[in-house]
Amino acid sequence: MASPSPWCFFLLLALVFPSSTSTQILFQGFNWDSKSSAGWYNILKTKIPDLVNAGITHVWLPPPSNSHPNGSEGYLPGRLYDLDTSKYGNKGELKALIADLRRNGIKAIADIVINHRTAERQDSNGRWSIFEGGTPDNRLDWNISFVCKNDSPFSGDGNPDTGMDWGEAPDIDHLNPQVQTELSDWMNWLKSDVGFIGWRFDMVVGYTPMATKIYMERTSPEFAVGEKWDNPPGRVVQEQDRRALLEWIQAAGGAVAAFDFTTKFVLHAAVKGELWRLKDSSNRPPGLIGLKPENAVTFIDNHDTFSQRSAPFPEGKVMLGYVYILTHPGTPTIFYDHLLEWGQTLQKPIVELTTVRKRIGINNKSKVRIITAEADLYMAEIEEKMIVKIGARLNLGNLLPPTYREIATTSGEDYAVWEKK
Repeated sequence: MASPSPWCFFLLLALVFPSSTSTQILFQGFNWDSKSSAGWYNILKTKIPDLVNAGITHVWLPPPSNSHPNGSEGYLPGRLYDLDTSKYGNKGELKALIADLRRNGIKAIADIVINHRTAERQDSNGRWSIFEGGTPDNRLDWNISFVCKNDSPFSGDGNPDTGMDWGEAPDIDHLNPQVQTELSDWMNWLKSDVGFIGWRFDMVVGYTPMATKIYMERTSPEFAVGEKWDNPPGRVVQEQDRRALLEWIQAAGGAVAAFDFTTKFVLHAAVKGELWRLKDSSNRPPGLIGLKPENAVTFIDNHDTFSQRSAPFPEGKVMLGYVYILTHPGTPTIFYDHLLEWGQTLQKPIVELTTVRKRIGINNKSKVRIITAEADLYMAEIEEKMIVKIGARLNLGNLLPPTYREIATTSGEDYAVWEKK
């Protein structure tokens, strides 16, 4: 047999390890109340033209599996292979939505809730320990030995829990090889049979990052991001928090991204007259995007922080948050409500910013040069192609180079964007 051409080898590398530079824009395709809307998958299909117009490349969909009645949003999953009893719609409707998204150049991300799982019934000792996967061949049919043994009040027979406890359902033993194999098989089925291309890992603080590494390696997602939220709302230890995000990414194998909670909460204070916070001691952005932007997924709000009012972005300042994340590196996320429920006063400027971001080529690794960060003024140059200003100050002095011109469509109250002439 002839030796393969060196070009074949390089082509294989390109396929297995695509360029890490990305202009992706993620959209959260639901909120906490979406399960109450009859046929959510079908409703979202009608919104696809709006998503295309906004330059969305990926849509994060809600947990697709059967869930306990007390958690119909999907975050108390039970029969993981059962996609027909979700409050959002059935499997056929989900597959049709994903196919329609794909036809429009948009890929679907599944919400993977695997820290905990609700049992079907109790065992003879009164413990909630009989799990059913939803298939006739016993896949994911587990018992008490698959529950962490120190998981109060469920008292499992498995290994000790490797993360934070979730008291509403049994915590699953992710050190169990069968758990690792069967969950990986289920996720690969979501790819091959349903059409998902990647994952949003829910509550990764609940189990060891080594388990995330295993699931990443065994399922090879095109895109994956973890929800690592350690601190209560409003408590931000900037350097500690972003270092914890980076350490989790590294422990999980380095390929998975993380939601940049540090950037979100620093922005909370910054947009209320403390814009000096948007620069660290090394003149970099203060969140995860200042350390490893290619693994940072930035966001303003989501179903937890806004819909449940656990940590909503400061009222009246939401657009300033989007100005920041849509002009800076990382993968920005747009929340459903902000794009599709708050009207044109927010949708129009968001779309104008995503349009400019794509046209100029701002990506997840774009270079940032912070020009100034003071209480009432933040200015930064991105990729030596764009300058963004946030803050009420009108007199910029000589901070704006003469080589830049203002993009009128992307300027508004307390913000402006300039492009190099």
